[in-house]
Amino acid sequence: MIRSETGRLPLDYGNIAFLVGTPLAALLGASWSVYHYGFVWFDLFHAIVWYLITGLAVTGGYHRYYAHRSYECGRPLQLYHLVLGAAAAENSVLNWAADHRFHHRFVDTDKDPYNILRGFFYAHIGWVFYQETRSPYERYRNVPDLLKDPLVRWQDRWYPFLVVLMAFVAPTLVGAAFGRPLAGLIWGGFVRIVIVQHMTFLINSAAHFFGPRPYALDNTARDNWWLGPITFGEGYHNFHHKFQADYRNGVRWYQFDLTKWFVLAMRGMGLAWRLKRTPEPLILKARLEVEMQRVENRLAAIGASERLWTKIQSRLLAGRSRFEQAMRAYQHARVEYRSQKRRPGASGEIHRQWAAQLRHYRRELSEARKRWTGLIESLNRLPNSSPQGLSSGA
Repeated sequence: MIRSETGRLPLDYGNIAFLVGTPLAALLGASWSVYHYGFVWFDLFHAIVWYLITGLAVTGGYHRYYAHRSYECGRPLQLYHLVLGAAAAENSVLNWAADHRFHHRFVDTDKDPYNILRGFFYAHIGWVFYQETRSPYERYRNVPDLLKDPLVRWQDRWYPFLVVLMAFVAPTLVGAAFGRPLAGLIWGGFVRIVIVQHMTFLINSAAHFFGPRPYALDNTARDNWWLGPITFGEGYHNFHHKFQADYRNGVRWYQFDLTKWFVLAMRGMGLAWRLKRTPEPLILKARLEVEMQRVENRLAAIGASERLWTKIQSRLLAGRSRFEQAMRAYQHARVEYRSQKRRPGASGEIHRQWAAQLRHYRRELSEARKRWTGLIESLNRLPNSSPQGLSSGA
């Protein structure tokens, strides 16, 4: 970005007014509504429905479809993403995706639009307070695919109109249909906008600040379980930065990822297809590399001798080899089992044999995982001793 002679970026007073004004309008409007009419469950329900449909348009559309192309979909779902995504008032998808791709490419550097190293507030919302000073060529050079999309160009051209229509007029009309037009504007409009926007902002800030990094240590992105439910699954950010083309963020069955389930539902309805999914061995490889790197960092911190380094690295490589071998055997058995189930004319006995083999390899994989975990835990408990003491103990 181009800075002024004082070294500061010029402020965007329009953005500041909107980002400060909408929370004030939401707070004052909701307080006024409750004071005069009491708490009405319909108003909360109205806000939640708009929160869901606009939030999913951002996470499933702006983010996973347009910014990362993690799946494919047709015009009906694209229009949902573009029209309802505009209701979040987070910019057109062209600008949103351009910034986000720069974020992934230059994470934690000066070229990262919402660089967490500039502070929590800046990454959360402060970066939006400044004017965009890059030339169109510089800003959009990483989204050539979106520039060719007529629907994306249409949304970018009519974005201000779509914001007014979908963020404010539509909730008001829905409220009016139930005899509560002003409440519709307050709860479905202002309150919902504030919540959806800060849901997104939390990924730029909290998801780079709190939580572990199980898949990559080369950036600040973190996995955060409590962000999962309130951000529709976007809280598993370390996985996302490592495997950004995957349509999932919460890769495990127990991780709350509403966007993943939304995309799967769209596939079930024939509205989405070609979902990109990272192979399990690559995910395992990333985790093993991080765990090995943590042990190596631990050895460096305690000043381990070269002899101890060599011995421990040998144990790590052997343990990793056994674990990866167990994973490959299990993956092969699973593929063969599924192939046998789909094969016409295969006998029940063959199915039972492959099912038994699959259970066997699953147990082998579980045991390999336990042995690896035990090895890592024992190495992480190495005493903070002197290099001489560690060397003699080796």
